[in-house]
Amino acid sequence: MRIKTQIIATLLSAAALIGLVGAVAVVSQMSLTKSAALAEATSVGRQLADAIAFKASDAPRSLFERPDALRDFVALQHRSSNRDLVVVDRNKTILADIPGEEDNVGKPFGHDHDNEVGRVLEDNQPLAFVEDSADVPEPINLVAVPIKDTLGKTVGAVLFEYTPLLRAAQDRTNAMLWLVGLCTAAAMLIAAFSAVLLLNRFGAGLSSLNRGIGSLTRGDAGARIGLISRDEFGQLAQGFDSMASELESSRLQLVDQKAYIEDIVRTVAEGIAVIDGEGRIVSVNPAAADLAGRHASRIEGQEWRSILDMRGMSGDRLPPGTSPVDLTLATGRRHQGEVRLVKPDGSQLPVIASCNPLNRAGGGIVLTLSDISELRSAERAVNDRAEELAVLNRELKQTSEATNRLVKLGELLQACVTFQEAFSVVGSAMPDFFGGLSGSVHLTSASRNLVEEMAHWGEIRSSVGQFAPEDCWALRRGQEHAAGPGMLTPRCNHISENGGRGYVCVPLAAQGETLGIVHLCEPNAADRPDWVSRRQQVLRGVVDTLALALANLRLRETLRQQSIRDPNTGLYNRRYLEETSARELRRLERSGHPMAMIMLDVDHFKQFNDTFGHEAGDLVLKQVAATLLDHARESDVVSRYGGEEFALMMPGTTLADAAERAEALRKAIKHLHLTHRGRTLGTITASFGVSAFPELGASWVEIVNAADRSLYQAKADGRDRVVAGLGKVDPEWDISTADQRTG
Repeated sequence: MRIKTQIIATLLSAAALIGLVGAVAVVSQMSLTKSAALAEATSVGRQLADAIAFKASDAPRSLFERPDALRDFVALQHRSSNRDLVVVDRNKTILADIPGEEDNVGKPFGHDHDNEVGRVLEDNQPLAFVEDSADVPEPINLVAVPIKDTLGKTVGAVLFEYTPLLRAAQDRTNAMLWLVGLCTAAAMLIAAFSAVLLLNRFGAGLSSLNRGIGSLTRGDAGARIGLISRDEFGQLAQGFDSMASELESSRLQLVDQKAYIEDIVRTVAEGIAVIDGEGRIVSVNPAAADLAGRHASRIEGQEWRSILDMRGMSGDRLPPGTSPVDLTLATGRRHQGEVRLVKPDGSQLPVIASCNPLNRAGGGIVLTLSDISELRSAERAVNDRAEELAVLNRELKQTSEATNRLVKLGELLQACVTFQEAFSVVGSAMPDFFGGLSGSVHLTSASRNLVEEMAHWGEIRSSVGQFAPEDCWALRRGQEHAAGPGMLTPRCNHISENGGRGYVCVPLAAQGETLGIVHLCEPNAADRPDWVSRRQQVLRGVVDTLALALANLRLRETLRQQSIRDPNTGLYNRRYLEETSARELRRLERSGHPMAMIMLDVDHFKQFNDTFGHEAGDLVLKQVAATLLDHARESDVVSRYGGEEFALMMPGTTLADAAERAEALRKAIKHLHLTHRGRTLGTITASFGVSAFPELGASWVEIVNAADRSLYQAKADGRDRVVAGLGKVDPEWDISTADQRTG
C-alpha cells in the first residue's frame, strides 16, 4: 500500500473515530440521563411514601389509614406536578388515584405485566416498570416505592410517574446527537483538506529523500538533498545530509584504519597467515614468511602443510589431524599449542601457533605464529638460576644447621670441667659435623714435646696415637695442611698409611697458644677432590669452637690448680686438705672404714734458711715433698700444711699402719743428701705426729688436734722420731694455743 493511501485512510479513520466517540458519548449520556431521572423519581416517591406513612403528634392516624385524606393528598400532588400518582395497599388494591380516575379506587392494580408492584411489596425495594395497557393512550414510566409504617412493616406502595423526566432527557440527547453529527462532518471535511495539503508537502519531501538515497546507493558519497524548510522533511533532509557527511568521514576513516592495520600486520613481530576453508594460504605478512623461510610470493596460494611443517616438542611429526590448524579447520573453534616449525634448512624453531576461525561463508582461519625461542632460552636460564638458588638454599640450610650444632657444641664444651669430659663430647659430636669422615683430636702436652690423641671417631685410624710436634706439618707451619691424591703437598710423618686416602690437619690455636690439631681422613679422596673445600666453613667453625673451649678449660684448670696447690712444692694446700678430708671423713663414717692422719715438721728448718739461704730452704721443702709423693698412694692426699709443716690424709688406714708408714717416711727423709751451689746441706730430719679416726677423734678438728699434739710431743722428746696415738687432753687444747715449735 502506498504511503499516500495510508495517510488518506488514516485521516478518514480519525474522522470516523471522532464520530464513533461522539456517538458513544451520546449513548452514555442517554443512559446516565435515564438513570438520573429514575433516581430523581425514586427519591420523590420515597418522600411521598414517608409523607403518607407519617403520623403527626396531633393526629392519631396517618394518611394511609385515612382514605379521604389520602385521596385529597394524591389530588393535591397531581395538580402541583401534573404526574400520575397511585397508592395501593399490601394486596395491590388501589387506595387513591388522580382526579378523573376515582373509579379505580378499590380495584386491584394489574398494569404491571411482570408483577413489579408485588415484588416491591415483597422485597421492600423500589422498582421501575412501564404501564402499558389499553386504558392508557401511550406507555407510562412508573416507579414503585414501598410504604412502611412506624414499625417498619410494608403496608403498601406509591406508584409515581417519571415519564416527563425521560422525555426531557431524550430531548437533550437528540440535541447532542445533532451537535456530534455536525462536528463529525466538519472534522471529515477538515481531514480531507488537510490530507490534500499534507500529500502535496509529503510528496515533495519524499521525492527529495528518494533522490538523495538513490545517489548514496549508487556510491555518490557527496550526494546531498539540500532541502531547506522548517518542517519535518527539512529536519529529515538535514539529518540525511549529516548522515551522508558522517558516512563519508567514516569511509575515509575506514580507509585510513585499513592502511594502518595493514601497516601493523606488515610490521608486527608475530607471523600472521590467512588460510581458507580448503587449507590454502591466502596471505601472509613478512614475519610469517621469515618464520617459514620462504618469500611471500612462494607461500600464498599453496597448501599450508607444504609450507608450514609443524612438529611436536620432541621434534617428531604430529599425528594427522592433531595440529592446531587441523583442529581449528575441523571444529571451527579456537585452538592454540606450542609446536616446532621446521625451516627449509632443517633447523627447528619453537613457536606458539594460535588459530582463530573466520566468520564468513567460505570459512577459514587466521594463524598467528609467535617465536618463543628467546623465551625458552630465558626459561632455561631461569631454571638454571633456580637450581643454583636451590643449591645455595640447601647450603644455607646446612650452614644454619651446622651453626646450631656448633652453638650446642660450644655450650656443651663450656659446661665441661675436665679435659676427659670435653674429649668425650668431641668424640660423640664430630660425626654429626663430618659425616662419612674419620678423624681425631690431638693435644700437645704441657712439656710441648709430645702430641697425644685425646678423641677419635670413624672406622679409620690414619694417624698414630702419639707423635712429636715436628711430625705434623700443620703444627710446623701454624696453618691448615691437606694432603692426598692429586695434591703436591707432603704427607705428615704421623700418618700411618700411604694409600689413596686424603687427610687434613688443622691447628687448634687460641689465646696465642697452639693446643693441638684436628685431624680428618677422607677414604675416597680420589673420587672427591673437593672434599676439603666443601667442609671448609664447618671445619673452621669446629676448630675455632674447640680451640677456644680447650683454652678456656686449660685456663680454668690452671686457676684451679693454683687455688689448691702450693706453688713451691706442687703439693695441695691446707684449704684443699681440709675440704677434701672433711668430705672423705663423712664418707668413711657411712662406710665404717678408718682414716689416719700424719703431720710432720722439718727439724731445724730455720737454721737451713739462716745458714744456706732461702733457695736452699726451698730445695729442702721440694725434696721432702717429692719424698712424700713417692711414698703416697693414689688415694692419699699430701699437702703442705704451712711453713715447713706437711700433712698426709690416708683413707682406709689404721693408726698402726699409719705409724709404720710415718717411720718409713722419716727414714727416707733422713737419707736425703742435698747440695746447693756446690755446698752439702747436711742431714735432714723430720718429726712426725700420727692420729687416726675413730680412735683419736670423731671430727676433723679432733683428728688434726690429736696429730698436732703427737707432733709436739715428738719435738719435745728430741725430734727425728714418730709419736702416734697420743691420748686426748684438755678440751681447750688447740693448735692455735699450743706452744710454738722451735724447729
